[in-house]
Amino acid sequence: MEEENIKNKVTVRPLNRFNWEIAVQLRLHDYQEDYMPDNLTSIAQSKFENLTPNGIFVGEKMVGFTTFGNFGGVFWINRIMVDKDSQKHGYGRKALGIILDKLKTRPDCSEVRTSFVHQNALAEYFFSQSGFKKITEGLEGEIVMRWLPS
Repeated sequence: MEEENIKNKVTVRPLNRFNWEIAVQLRLHDYQEDYMPDNLTSIAQSKFENLTPNGIFVGEKMVGFTTFGNFGGVFWINRIMVDKDSQKHGYGRKALGIILDKLKTRPDCSEVRTSFVHQNALAEYFFSQSGFKKITEGLEGEIVMRWLPS
């Protein structure tokens, strides 16, 4: 019951000048580090691409990081991660649900896509559990998955 109450306090909020450095300090487990760039690189990328960097919060504590953006009606979730010390509590799944709920209300959102390296079987499972379907396996060595708003 307490775990469910904590998940109900998960929010996804844009980074700002007061909290971006916390996002930079979030870390993955060693075995996960090859699957995505660090958060500082993702924040820098967001400044040159149409991406919004967000923190994943439980209450006021940032436990994760995500970026997503609109590319001609196709929204891409480029990053979603939860700090190694906060994993296995459902925060990432809850944050993904929040993002999808937000995007499906946008009239300019025809679909949501994500991609990840072939070796990241956990990412494929994570996204498929939220309704994403695999559409390619060959884009620059990555798997691409798509979610369609209902």
